[in-house]
Amino acid sequence: MTTFHSLVRRPKNSPAKSNKPFFGKVTRVIYDKTNPNEVGSVYYRNLTDPDSRERNQAYPLYAFLKNVPLVDEVVLLITAPSSDTDKGIHKSRIYYISTVSIWNHPHHGATTEDKDTVGLDRDFTERADVNPMLPFPGDTILEGRLGQSIRFSQSIPGKTPWIGPLGAPIAIFSNGQITTANGFECITEDINKDHTSLYLTSTQKLPIIPGNKLTQPLSEYDKSQAILTSGRLVLNARDNNLILSTPSALEASARTVIIKSESDITQQAQRINLGAAANERGILGDTMLRELSATLTELVKLTTVLGTLGIAPLSAPATAFATRARKFIIDIETMKSDKVFLEK
Repeated sequence: MTTFHSLVRRPKNSPAKSNKPFFGKVTRVIYDKTNPNEVGSVYYRNLTDPDSRERNQAYPLYAFLKNVPLVDEVVLLITAPSSDTDKGIHKSRIYYISTVSIWNHPHHGATTEDKDTVGLDRDFTERADVNPMLPFPGDTILEGRLGQSIRFSQSIPGKTPWIGPLGAPIAIFSNGQITTANGFECITEDINKDHTSLYLTSTQKLPIIPGNKLTQPLSEYDKSQAILTSGRLVLNARDNNLILSTPSALEASARTVIIKSESDITQQAQRINLGAAANERGILGDTMLRELSATLTELVKLTTVLGTLGIAPLSAPATAFATRARKFIIDIETMKSDKVFLEK
C-alpha cells in the first residue's frame, strides 16, 4: 500500500520518525527577492530539543496565504513533500503553518529567554497602540499586525456597534484603529474614527457621521449598502469610463464642487435647477441676442431719421442712441460664451 511515508524521505532535521507537528522558534526570516524560492522561508531553533543549537530552514506551507513570522516568534512545523524527487520518491522538507498566538494578540507573538528584548525585525517596530478585535459569536476575523482587519460577522442587537436583526450578515474591511489606553483591550471597528474602512451590509444601520450636510441622514438607512469612508477618497479610472448609475437620486455634498473636463460636460434631464428654490427660466442666449440685434438695427434706422429732422429736442438723443446701439450690435458676438450652451 502506498502511503505518504513511503513516498517521502524525511529530512535530517525532522524531530521524530513520525510526521507529527512540532514547534520551532524563528531566528531569521528570508526577504531576499533575488532568490524567489527562498522568500518567506525562515530559520528556526527546534523547541522539541532545548539543547539543540542547530538552525534549520522551514518554508511557508500555503501558496495562497502569506503570514510571515517575525524573529523570536514560535511557529508550528510539519514535514511535507518538496519539489525534489529521487527515483520517483519525493524528498521532504519542513514547512511552517502559522505562528503561535502566545500573547493572544495580533501584533506579534515573540518571546525571549536569554535576551533583554525580542528580535522581531529591524524594519518592524513594536507598538503599544495596536488592539485586538473583539469577536462576536460566529465571527471569522483576519487581523494584521498594525491595526488592519477583515471581519465577517452578523448583527446582534445590543452588542454589535452596527444595528440590525439577529443573524443579518455584514463584512467589514478596516485599516487603522482607534487609540486606547490599553493595547490589550479588545475593540470593535469605529466607522467614524478608523483611518479607512469599507462596510458591506445587508440590513444594518451604521452610525456614520457624513462629511457634509445631506438631504437625508446616512445613519437611518437599513437596506443593503456599501460604505467606504476615509480621510480622502480617490476614484481613478486609468483606461476607460468612470460610471455612476442609480435608479434614484445622485447626491453630492461639499463645501466646494469642482468638475473639470478636457472636452465637454453634458447635463441631460427633464429639468435642470440651479439653486434649491429655482423658479426662473433660463434664456437661450443666441436666440435672444439675434432678436435683440434685429430690434436694435430697426431702432438705429429710426433714430437716424429722427436725428436728421432737425427737431432740437430729438436730434441729440436720437444720434447718441443710434451710436450706442451700433456699438452694441457690433459687440453682441463677444457676449456669447464659448463654453456654456443650452438645449432648445
